[in-house]
Formats: sequence, structure tokens, C-alpha cells
Amino acid sequence: MTRTAGALLVAALVLAPSPPARAQEWRASATAAFDDVWKTIADTFYDPTFGGLDWAAVAAELRPRVLAAATPDEARGVVRQMLARLKRSHFVLLSANSQDALPGEAAVPAEVRVTPDGALVVRVTDAAASRAGLAAGQLLVRVDGRDVAPLIAAAEGPDDRSKTLDAWRRVIRVLHGANGSTANLQVREADGRSSDLQIARALGAGEMVTLGNLPPLRVEFESRAVTLAGARRAGFIRFNYWMTSIANRFEQAIDQFRHDAGLIIDMRGNPGGLAAMIGGIAGHLMAEPRVLGTMRTRETQLTFRANPRLVTADARQVMPYAGPVAILVDELTGSTSEIFAGALQGLGRVRVFGRQTMGQALPALTKQLPNGDVLMYVIGDFVTAAGKSLEGDGVIPDVTILLSARSMSAGHDDVVEAAVRWVDSVPRSR
Repeated sequence: MTRTAGALLVAALVLAPSPPARAQEWRASATAAFDDVWKTIADTFYDPTFGGLDWAAVAAELRPRVLAAATPDEARGVVRQMLARLKRSHFVLLSANSQDALPGEAAVPAEVRVTPDGALVVRVTDAAASRAGLAAGQLLVRVDGRDVAPLIAAAEGPDDRSKTLDAWRRVIRVLHGANGSTANLQVREADGRSSDLQIARALGAGEMVTLGNLPPLRVEFESRAVTLAGARRAGFIRFNYWMTSIANRFEQAIDQFRHDAGLIIDMRGNPGGLAAMIGGIAGHLMAEPRVLGTMRTRETQLTFRANPRLVTADARQVMPYAGPVAILVDELTGSTSEIFAGALQGLGRVRVFGRQTMGQALPALTKQLPNGDVLMYVIGDFVTAAGKSLEGDGVIPDVTILLSARSMSAGHDDVVEAAVRWVDSVPRSR
């Protein structure tokens, strides 16, 4: 089992499919999986009162439905009903059913967000795709002849934010396919014009890592300088998962930008990862071991503190970065990313730009079930040092910036540009 606070959205779409089983076998394993899920949560949920929910009564009500299920997927649906009764994020059943599998490990090389207008391309991650005409600010109309609008309309969830997340998952699924396969896209430009594009699916850049029972994840890291007024510059850092493989690269980037006018950390689209990393990363920005927050489990309470990084990996004595720090977030910023941004925002160490985060910020573990499925389950609650629980509301930016297809089509990243203006406005230290 691996401690994580990550929603890990793409990974949670699918597991490797299990071979088919005879009816007697699948029903026995489905019942065993239901029992395992119920007992795991009974033993580990951080609130022994379950917020007033009678957990034993839930099992008594739903277990007969598993026994009566006609298919493995129907039994999985009962388990998901049980998890939904808890009304918390990070209770997820990841299916091993081959019918739920992505159609391939590669995808159209673009980041997409679901907006009231549809599925909006916000970033293209491959030069060949850009040359083929794919660009930020375009709306996806069709993918391989399939209309995108009905996918979004079919999204499910208890509220608008949950439905938007489910819609995003549905869109991401149809963008996947075999590596090198061609995706036939119809896109609509910000000015209303439509175009037909042929885009090669790709595996993407980054290092492949594994996290417990979840599928492999491709971890990306980027750092570069951003030019400010008066020949000054700011450092820009972006990474897509909280994995140990980014720790050294983050330190190297901080060392490169240590004396620059500002620092911008882009966590848009970052769904989380290893929560234990936040103390070390925060320590590159804080000279004192201040409390970031506390995690309460069934047995104990764990305090997260910044761990000031005063010595580099090559044994040089340094001071943590002391200049202004902007953190960029959006609706796909989740879990560990929310904890990090919300904790530093509450301490006044950073200014947050972008859009409200997912509000899925509970520490969780994963385990494999008897039928091959994987359960992600909550083991604690996190509260920032300022006393704020991020579950539900998430992080509310200090500066909210809505998506603009027209602005993106003109080559602008409004969130980055707002952060740059803020850094540029902070008086120079003497």
C-alpha cells in the first residue's frame, strides 16, 4: 500500500484488464471484494462515527445486491454505491474490467478542460501536433466521427463540479488510442470557423513511474526563466504529479532561480501524488519549520511542517528562496497540490492565481481486491495551519482568472501573465 493524497485522474480511468472468469468464480470474488472494501473502511476511516452513518447497516442493505448481481459490473456498481454513502472524495473503485480499458496508451497530445462551451484545448504538448493545426483556444467538436457534446451531456455526478470532472474523463477516453494512430478531429476556432485535423497520438514526454497498485504514470517536469521588466527575470516551474522523481529537479530549479525576482509554480492539471513530499518542497520556500497543516487518522494526528532546505545535494550552504511566489491552479488541481497551495496560501507565503481547485484533498491508500480491482480509500482528514479543511471547497485563488478561448487563440496564457504582472509589481528587495 502506498500513502498518497492524489486523485490521479488519468490513472484512475483504467487498470490492466483481468482475464474473464466463470460465473461462479466472479460472483465469489465479487462478494469477497465487497466484504474486503467494507472491512477496510470500517477499520481505517478516520471518523469512527462515520459522521452518523450506520456502516454496518450499509453492509446489511447492499451485500444481498452483490449476491444477486447478474454481472461483475453490476456488482461493482453496488460497491460504488457503498462508497458514495460516505460522501467523501478519494473513495474510488478502479475496475479491472477490460470493457472499461482505454483504447490505447497514447493520446492526442493536448490538455483539455471542459467549459460551458465544450471541451476546450488549453495546451498542446507536441510540436508535430501544433504544426498539424492543433492549438490552444480550439473547441473539440468531433473525435474520430464521434460528437463530443453528447459525451459531456452524459456526465454524471452529485453536483456541477463532479459532473464536469466526469465529462473531462469521458473526453480524455476518446482522445486515447494506439501509439502513432491518427485521431481525426473537428475543431472550432474562437472566431467560429471549423477545421478538420489529423493528429498523431503519442505517448508523451516524461519519466514513467509506478505508485502502489495504480497504473504507471508519466511524470513531467519543466523549468524555465520568464523575462520581467528592467532586465529582471522570474523562475517558472511546472510538474504534473507529486512523485519522488521530481524532488532533485525541483531543487536544481530553485538553485537556478534562487536570486531571481520571483517564482511561479504551475500546478494546473496536477492531481496530486505523495503527500509526504510537501514538507520538503515547502522547505525550498521557507526558512522556518512552520506548520503547514495536520492530518488526522483513526489512530493518530500527524503534523506536516516545512523542512527548510539549507544545504544543497552537493553540500553547499544556501537559504531557501525568499522572493515572491505565485502558484497557479485550476479545476484539475487536486489533492496534494491543493494541500500544498492551500497551506502556503493560509500562511501568507504565496499568492494563488487561476480557478477554484477540485476540493478532493483527503489522504488515501490503495489496495488490490480479491477480484483484481483496486480500491482507493481515505485514511485521514487534512486541515491547514490556518484551520481550513480543503475537502469540498478546495483552494479559492487570490486572483481568479477564467478561461478565454479568444485569448488563448491569440497566444496568451492569462494566468501566467497575471502572475508575471504581480511578481513584477512586488518592490525589489534591497
